[in-house]
Amino acid sequence: MGAVEAGQLVFAHGAAHLTLRVDDSMEDLYKARFEGKVPEVRVERGTVTVKYHLSLHPPRGEITLNGRIPWSIDVRAGMSDVVAYLGNLELWSWEISAGASRIEATLPRPKATVRIRIGAGASHVQLIRPVGVPVRVHVGAGASNLAIDQFRGSGNIDWQSPDYDQAESRYDIEIGAGASNLTIRT
Repeated sequence: MGAVEAGQLVFAHGAAHLTLRVDDSMEDLYKARFEGKVPEVRVERGTVTVKYHLSLHPPRGEITLNGRIPWSIDVRAGMSDVVAYLGNLELWSWEISAGASRIEATLPRPKATVRIRIGAGASHVQLIRPVGVPVRVHVGAGASNLAIDQFRGSGNIDWQSPDYDQAESRYDIEIGAGASNLTIRT
């Protein structure tokens, strides 16, 4: 880790078949393990860049982030078949530039406003935040089967927790058009 004070996990060409974990007792910046063809992993200062090779069958993998520093996650292209256990992480932001499919993420308690952005085409995405953490959600047109806390709906959605405006520690989630089977809950 050296003098790294913040981390950024970048998936240059998307991510699939992946488990993300956090370990605040690690000495390393991250640990990664893959089955099959191993993606290229580069580290520069606090940025860990993962580049999957083009393949019909991407490898299964697990990445564990050091929980003693804050992290941003940047997925350039889509993300699918991902389980993220981020409960002990200080998450600054999470952006998926294209679609997302079959993602289940346990989010940490934020220390400020944390922005999560998912491009168009999110399907079967479940984001679980800690109890008592407010959320604001914007979902673009064409959405169906949405569940945000007790709210159920379809179409273009703008929804927020009653205490969102007064809170300093909260989630701001934006999902592009065409979302389906999206759940955001505590």
